[in-house]
Amino acid sequence: MNKKRKSQQAILANTDFTAAFSDADRYLQNFIRNEVPYLQKEMDGQQIEALTYANASYNNKDAIKDGIKDGLKGLATLGTVRFTTMQTPKYLVLNRGELHLFDTDTDGDISEHYVFNPTRLQESTIEEIPLTGNLKAFALQKGEHTKAYKLTLASKSGMMEVVIFSALVFTFASTAASPFSMNAEKWKEEIVIASDFLKKLGEQYPNLKVQIPLMPN
Repeated sequence: MNKKRKSQQAILANTDFTAAFSDADRYLQNFIRNEVPYLQKEMDGQQIEALTYANASYNNKDAIKDGIKDGLKGLATLGTVRFTTMQTPKYLVLNRGELHLFDTDTDGDISEHYVFNPTRLQESTIEEIPLTGNLKAFALQKGEHTKAYKLTLASKSGMMEVVIFSALVFTFASTAASPFSMNAEKWKEEIVIASDFLKKLGEQYPNLKVQIPLMPN
């Protein structure tokens, strides 16, 4: 693992991220076409301006308390809607000022599609959170620069929490996520795609703006 991290640091030091971020749209379109074509279908032909992976804001204590459930259900707890489900891939898609949240079932099929309009997004919040436990373990697979954020989305049912990163990260083992890779190009693309999502979200909604590592000024 130490050798892998040293290799990551070397890749990072030799990557021109100013040039990489200028290719963000190309990286995104390649990723949609090759990795998540089903999201484009779910968007019914609408343009995907930016996307990232999302994770349930759900810890081991919650899982023991609520039990592991297969479907996506909402549990209202102090005004916060929590995902009480087995960890499955989730995706956030930005389109024309709206934010789409897709959840998948244990077979990998889209099971839920939520849409947050501008009014809801203006009522939402985001904050950087410490990297500890599983969050840290999975984040470090994409480099020591990776940051985690809790995105709290306003909905009719309450506040819905998800965890996102400055790289494409799932906080659990999943065939939908690429494992640790020493492929410099792929690693770079995963950083740029997720960081560009944060950038565009913050540009459209100043209340959802965060500091993004590696982002050129």
